Amino acid sequence: WKLYEGEKWMADPKVSKEAKNYAVMVSMIDRQLGQVLDLLKKLGLEDDTIVFFTGDNGGQDRFRTKNHPRGYFGPNLDPKTGIEFRGGKGSLYEGGLRIPFLVRWPGRIKPGRVSDLIFYQPDVLPTLTELCGARTPDEVDGLSILPTLLGEKETGRKQQTHEMLYWEYGNQVAVRHGSWKAVKTGKAPQWSLYDLAKDPSETTDLSSTKPGQLARMQAFAKEEHEPVRPGVFHDPLRARHQRDRQAKFGFSSVSSLAKLKGYHRLDHPGLLPSDEMKLVFASSQNLGNDKRARYVADRKPETIWHTQFNPSLEKHPHELVLDLKKNRKVGGVQYLARQDPGWNGTFAKTEFCLSGKRDVFDGKPMATIFKKRKTPQTFRFPKTLEGRFLRIRILSEVTGKPWASAAEIGVLIDE
Repeated sequence: WKLYEGEKWMADPKVSKEAKNYAVMVSMIDRQLGQVLDLLKKLGLEDDTIVFFTGDNGGQDRFRTKNHPRGYFGPNLDPKTGIEFRGGKGSLYEGGLRIPFLVRWPGRIKPGRVSDLIFYQPDVLPTLTELCGARTPDEVDGLSILPTLLGEKETGRKQQTHEMLYWEYGNQVAVRHGSWKAVKTGKAPQWSLYDLAKDPSETTDLSSTKPGQLARMQAFAKEEHEPVRPGVFHDPLRARHQRDRQAKFGFSSVSSLAKLKGYHRLDHPGLLPSDEMKLVFASSQNLGNDKRARYVADRKPETIWHTQFNPSLEKHPHELVLDLKKNRKVGGVQYLARQDPGWNGTFAKTEFCLSGKRDVFDGKPMATIFKKRKTPQTFRFPKTLEGRFLRIRILSEVTGKPWASAAEIGVLIDE
């Protein structure tokens, strides 16, 4: 982002955020790759270092228009033939699986060559172990592509190829067998079969005319599938993830609004100071992206509380309990929705109940329905309530979704 910090178009609200993100990410990759290559040369390591430069998924059809239906840059169009690849990033059709893959090693790999070898990312490890004279672990599915990179004459053997390749992503499955490609998407049991040699755009399903070919590929998919084993985050706050967000988008989840203009704050003159209340209970919070419940009382509109959606989804009702530190006369509340561009979790129907005890709320709740807006919303209770603990119960959300979120919650004192 600093590369374009002084550019007028970067500050122009008419230029889409997506275009700015795209420019920044492409420039970042270009600059950082150049820095790595320059450093290798400076250290005298260039001729002793093999460099792999590759994508991790197919292209995204960014900036689609009537004249550019697959995106302005056409990432899923063959630049030589104009053939269109179906799907894109997140898909197991060819548009999601075909990626750029370049390898550089001065003096060892002849530049400018192009290979049509069908391989995938797990092949990199066996390639490196062969280069190092090490043994590839038995559980690794990859095959070394060194004969393709250095030449069969230098390696003394022909290039091995995979009989079949298997992908599984979300509710999608795909198998490649030579020029044949089998794809299963969604929850439907049906598979589709394509001959990529004749139909690289995957438009003609041959599953009904080639049942034997499809059956072999389905059997391979069944053999390759492994049940999911839940993992554990070693870094609950995902600090590295937040640094990545900062580099890509110019903000992290906590500080996203700190430098932006135009966000709102609680503004009622009768608000209880934030240091005279604290959060003592939250039914859930999403720690994975630092959306902590205590942020509702920190008087920082750039922070957000969001109910848990990962690793499992918590649904309504959602509850918070604020300790006002002593019995007080409360006349209402002020609510500030999240101040980023999103609306997920914005309160709709909400109940408030005051009690002298933290765990007992037997009084009649005061109910309101908040609106979909970013400015502070004040709810005056029909009558003044007295107590120390304020329970906030969120029953619905402005877009009908199952979560709750808030930038700030303030308490109006009638004393």
